Amino acid sequence: MIGLNNLAIHRPLVERLELVVTVFWLLYFMDANVPPPIPGSIVNSLSYPFVAIVLALHWKQIAYVASRNIPLLVFVSVAMFSLVWSADFSNTLGINRGLIRTFIFGAYFATRYSLKEQMKILAWVIGIAAVLSLVVCLAIPSYGIGEDGWQGIFPYKNFMGRSMVLGAILFLLMTFNKSRQHWISWIGFGLTILLAVLSQSSTSILLLLLLLSQMPLYGLIQQQYKLRVILLSLACILIGAVVMLIVANQEIILVDVLGEGTTFNGRTPIWSLIIETVSQERPWLGYGYGAFWTSDAGVHVILNTWASDLAIPESFNAHSVYLEIFANLGLLGLILYGIVFITVSIQSAILLLSDKKIEFFWLFQLLLFTSLASLADVGLGISATNAYGILSIAACMSISLEYQRWRKKKHLKKA
Repeated sequence: MIGLNNLAIHRPLVERLELVVTVFWLLYFMDANVPPPIPGSIVNSLSYPFVAIVLALHWKQIAYVASRNIPLLVFVSVAMFSLVWSADFSNTLGINRGLIRTFIFGAYFATRYSLKEQMKILAWVIGIAAVLSLVVCLAIPSYGIGEDGWQGIFPYKNFMGRSMVLGAILFLLMTFNKSRQHWISWIGFGLTILLAVLSQSSTSILLLLLLLSQMPLYGLIQQQYKLRVILLSLACILIGAVVMLIVANQEIILVDVLGEGTTFNGRTPIWSLIIETVSQERPWLGYGYGAFWTSDAGVHVILNTWASDLAIPESFNAHSVYLEIFANLGLLGLILYGIVFITVSIQSAILLLSDKKIEFFWLFQLLLFTSLASLADVGLGISATNAYGILSIAACMSISLEYQRWRKKKHLKKA
């Protein structure tokens, strides 16, 4: 009894410590480039005992939540099983450890914290990253400002840009909460917008504009049914017109405005050669999770593109999540990945239209952010082994769990 009483007394302290540790690891996995007091390899190694402790303490809840999304489980299982046909066994084995860690952490995040708490925790993570980035850029410009734009505590400007875009959307949604502290959210929104612009990451700025253009949809969803249908129809027409305008004027936008070039900074030659090589040799299963670029096929792509002057096979990537999955796991992996995102997108839309909670709109925006950013970037989505992978996995599991609860409530009402 004494032990149980002591545990109850210290529970708030334990929960705060757990929260601090969670924020730390999410910040670390967001690719923050702040030199720690101990070597980064040791910090990375320490994440595995943390995940093991989390799994030991919450394994029943984690197993239950993870089982709510079978397509996600199948995708992760295929990635791990790709050891059997991997062109680089050791590389696949190493990255599989990271994927398992990410999967467990994501399941823990979805299990341990409610959607509101997840939003608050992520706001803390991005807020800390934004403040540190601003301080570093102002105090040590040689470290925080690169040749092409601000990068803050991140290794590249694109890393900071996409983090600040996600933070801007999150803080803006949190301003809808009319609490006494909502002014903090406005400060966070302004700071993340400023840093996103200063990063001069053209893809991040375009992504920010596209996501901000979706914000009025939340207000439309809250209208009466007939009016909502009309307004949503008009919104779809407007969005379609904007997309058509962008496509019709892509050369002007990419070259004159964004400075990317019609080959997306040389990405399209790499994409074309990946599709050609994988389609001819291993179209269905790919070369194994994380094994393409160290295979003969990956080296062939590098040697026959501009990457031959810059790239080390182990560190190169397809600059597209979808092409990276195709190269590593073939059409099977790409189809499974698509099933996961289509399923949770439909579920999130149903939840949003039914309950109209701001948390569901946040999940909708997070999925939109991930799917769009994945077009010309890697390190995103459920295949990533960083904070974005954790958030994507947690989002997929949270959506499936909430959808199941919604269906049960709906069934009980009918009964």
